[in-house]
Amino acid sequence: MPGPKLIMVVDDEAAVRDVLCFFLELKGYKTVARSNGQSAISYAEKKKPDVVLLDIKMPGMNGIETCSRLKQVLPSSPGTGIIMITGHDSKGNLENAYSSGAIDFVRKPFELEDVHRRINTWFEVRNIESRMVRSLVYSAKVRWLTKGCPA
Repeated sequence: MPGPKLIMVVDDEAAVRDVLCFFLELKGYKTVARSNGQSAISYAEKKKPDVVLLDIKMPGMNGIETCSRLKQVLPSSPGTGIIMITGHDSKGNLENAYSSGAIDFVRKPFELEDVHRRINTWFEVRNIESRMVRSLVYSAKVRWLTKGCPA
């Protein structure tokens, strides 16, 4: 049986990291906190988190660039969901977040339960996608075998 899902919280504000990690651990997740994009990328290369909560505005490498780089180092299946978080709400931020590979966008200040619902929604979608892929592969193998092909 797999262990708890891993959520990486990336934000330059320690209070935001601490609150999110504490809340998510109460919900049964394993969490890890990172204060910048480079540290997040280094960690993700080794541990492959299930979800990344990623602040857009950070010193050095911002969240948009971090998201793009994370998408390069993380496997696409079963997939890591990257949810961008920002207090700088603009249409440009939203468009950049999605084009960099994010699956969702949360505005600060946020409700913790809303963040939790969004994470759960990602897991539901990811699970459906995984079942669909397994089902398609299985169906293709069955079709191949029923056409009299050797096993």
